[in-house]
Amino acid sequence: MNKLLSLSLAGVALAAVCLLAWNLPAAAADEPKRTTAKNGAALTLSPKSLYVDSALPADDPANYRFRTVHAAAAAAVDGTEAEPMVIYIEPDVYPMNGTLTDRGLYIDKDWVSLVGLSADARDVVLADNRGHTIGAQSPSGSSPAETLFVTGTGFHAENLTIGNYCNVDLVYPKDPSKNQAKRSSTITQAYAIGAGNKDKVLDKFSFKNVRLISMLDTLALGEVQRAYFQDSYVQGTDDYMGGGLIHVMKNTTLHSYTNKPIYAAGKHGMAFIDSRWEIEFADPGDLTLAKNASTLYLINNAFTDLNGNLRSIQWAPYPAGHIRSYAYRTTLNGKPYRILPEENGTELTEDQLPAYTVYNLLKGEDGWNPAGENTGSAGGAGGSFPANITMPESSTIRTGEKGAELSAAIFPFAAPQHLTWSLDSDLAALSEKQGSKVTVEGKNTGEEPVQVTVTAAAYNGIFNRTTVTVYPSYVDPPSFTEPPKLSLGSDGLAEVTYQLDLSYPGGTREDQSQITWYRVDDAQGSNPVEAAVTRDNQPSHTYKLTSGDVGRYLMAAVTPKHARSLGGKTLRAVSSRAITLEDLPGTGAAKYGFTTSFEQFPSAWQPELLPGTWTVDTHDPADQQTKWTPGAAGKAPWAYAEGINGAEGGKGLITAERGARLLYTQNRPFGDMSVRLEANPEKTAGQGFGSPNGQYLEVYIKYDTASRSGYALRIERTTKYGIATDYTLYEYVNGAGRPISDPVSTTAFNPGAVIEVWTEGNMLYAKASSSSVQSSDQVKAGLPNEVSLSARINGNAYGGLGIQHTGTVSAGNRTQLKRLSVTYKDAAGTESPGGESMTGARTYTVKQGDTLSSIAKGQLGGARDWVKLYEWNRHLIHDPDLIYIGQELLIRE
Repeated sequence: MNKLLSLSLAGVALAAVCLLAWNLPAAAADEPKRTTAKNGAALTLSPKSLYVDSALPADDPANYRFRTVHAAAAAAVDGTEAEPMVIYIEPDVYPMNGTLTDRGLYIDKDWVSLVGLSADARDVVLADNRGHTIGAQSPSGSSPAETLFVTGTGFHAENLTIGNYCNVDLVYPKDPSKNQAKRSSTITQAYAIGAGNKDKVLDKFSFKNVRLISMLDTLALGEVQRAYFQDSYVQGTDDYMGGGLIHVMKNTTLHSYTNKPIYAAGKHGMAFIDSRWEIEFADPGDLTLAKNASTLYLINNAFTDLNGNLRSIQWAPYPAGHIRSYAYRTTLNGKPYRILPEENGTELTEDQLPAYTVYNLLKGEDGWNPAGENTGSAGGAGGSFPANITMPESSTIRTGEKGAELSAAIFPFAAPQHLTWSLDSDLAALSEKQGSKVTVEGKNTGEEPVQVTVTAAAYNGIFNRTTVTVYPSYVDPPSFTEPPKLSLGSDGLAEVTYQLDLSYPGGTREDQSQITWYRVDDAQGSNPVEAAVTRDNQPSHTYKLTSGDVGRYLMAAVTPKHARSLGGKTLRAVSSRAITLEDLPGTGAAKYGFTTSFEQFPSAWQPELLPGTWTVDTHDPADQQTKWTPGAAGKAPWAYAEGINGAEGGKGLITAERGARLLYTQNRPFGDMSVRLEANPEKTAGQGFGSPNGQYLEVYIKYDTASRSGYALRIERTTKYGIATDYTLYEYVNGAGRPISDPVSTTAFNPGAVIEVWTEGNMLYAKASSSSVQSSDQVKAGLPNEVSLSARINGNAYGGLGIQHTGTVSAGNRTQLKRLSVTYKDAAGTESPGGESMTGARTYTVKQGDTLSSIAKGQLGGARDWVKLYEWNRHLIHDPDLIYIGQELLIRE
């Protein structure tokens, strides 16, 4: 049994140490010193029993008495589970004094107990006020912002408050003169307590009558295997709990200001027993208990909607079919309530309740019993009862091929591992009905895949499920009855046509052929560069021409396929001639504009700068405040996919690797241009990105991709607000950026964001807005939901553009691009790339067989003048021996 100290008041003024299940030995026998606490409790001090009182004139280590918690922690020695190291603390506010780069207080010994000498946890306060980028920073990412950081195992706290007052006022009822205003209204990661040690496993943390105060990320105890909270209070916005193997809270109050209190529960779940939830939303919303689908156990939990803004209570925003939660007697505002979605939760019966005691959930292999529950009867807390069944994620199988091997395990592991398996369909079969492992084999003889539910149940009725998608067996791919043919239309579209034999005895199958479009050098298909791809089994029969195709041939590669086949033999069709500028619709510079919704966008790694072509890579800009590694070469930096939260409900191009970048290189000079981008950040509170440490999205315009010079609009998470981003115009010269406008804080980078950047002569303009409705906090802060910026610039002839994302790309922090439109105007009267006037200049379109020397001879009178031609067009020509048909070269009069 774990022995921990418990204090209780005997009357109003006096307190005495009582010996309960939480009790600690009074002291070690090494030179004990007796003293009386201010509440009347008699204490015996020793090397393992120290005393802290801020009113002492000085530290007195010989008598084990100290003025600060820091001094006592420095004098502490390792305790044991049987004889912990105890630090008694008199009432006061004790500043932890964290610095910009380090935490305030470390507990680096094993089995240390911090015990406040008052029954009111508000009387003993360990306080700091530093948050991520607001008083704390780190060059490697997450800041050391914890008020208290524990590196030893077996930590215990009792009768005190651990608070990080970066974003919440410190209120000290015992002496209001010690109240402190919060450091900032910008909500940031500000941990009250954290723990971690790469050299040892941390386990058996316990908290009794402890208040844990902060807003975002209050508890950072993900490295603690087992933790127990009793008679305590925890508050926060998002992500203020979670982690470990299993944490249990009993008779504890959880105060939630926003809708995702748990980042993720531990491997075996998180339990709340006889606890109260106070929901204080500023705006109407759903409480999604865990941000990431997790196993939760809610036994006798009462939810109270303090502001009338709670619409529903849900297990998670995106439940997983193989993760199950459990509830018993849940109420909302005093009335019975079923947490949603109901199919992801089990309403427990009284017969199943013995599985959800503190002891059954936390005892592990060593019998840890921090609540001191009765362990003597097989029908009581002492039994090992199934509480949950861990199931594998959903899987797929194909009829006629190897089946799916599924393994399941009952938690706790000491419970009988007897499982019974079943299916809800005869389109699959089980190898076994009993045991911890089974194989599911496909029996689907139809045309379409079917989803089969697999259930594993324990003897007490606890069950869990997963799904297996069963595909029918493969048949031969369809054969071509007419080979692919590629044609060029007058509307700027290329089309590939072919005929397949898709018939079968039951009808005609749908064509799901994979069609990839390439730019190639000649009719033989040399040097292919991807231009468009097929997604979601919807063949891309047409392709919209762009200026990057000019001077190149087009090739369509068709791999025949239907739903029941693999891809067959690929046939290719190549255009009969090179694409010319006349094939593009419009006139003049308008021919170079384009619009994409990214359905066919080739998102694979493509690092080369090619005229009229997207460069798809990752980049770590020099101005980043923290060190991070961009996505590795060869890995796709973007993915065409649906996101979550703000990017839910439709597909788009979404960031997949850190530093995801798109660059579009143009091959002629232009005058004014415009870029319009529609985007959905997954963040929905207006902050846009994971952290305010240099995470931003930039939209480049009038940009030379080779020299990385031009202009940009930067959208950056700011430390000024946790509900807005800053919009700023930038100038770039050789990759170095500088702001050319003042930043404007706005809520415009929210789901449904529309971003427009354009030039008019020597002026750069930007405006942005969002279709998202502002929160009451955003309205209260006076933040605009749209923004307009302008700055004077030195005009250039560049026509390149790009998008740079520096934010983290974990789910919930990504940005999804929905639609991009680019327009150009002709270059007359603007500045050339060298800064000289282009008024009176003309252009020449490169033809088959041209070289710089031949063009110079024909246009300038001498072949040696190719050097001038090269200098005027360095922004287009990176190798004087390599020019492309269709390039428009600048020729100065």
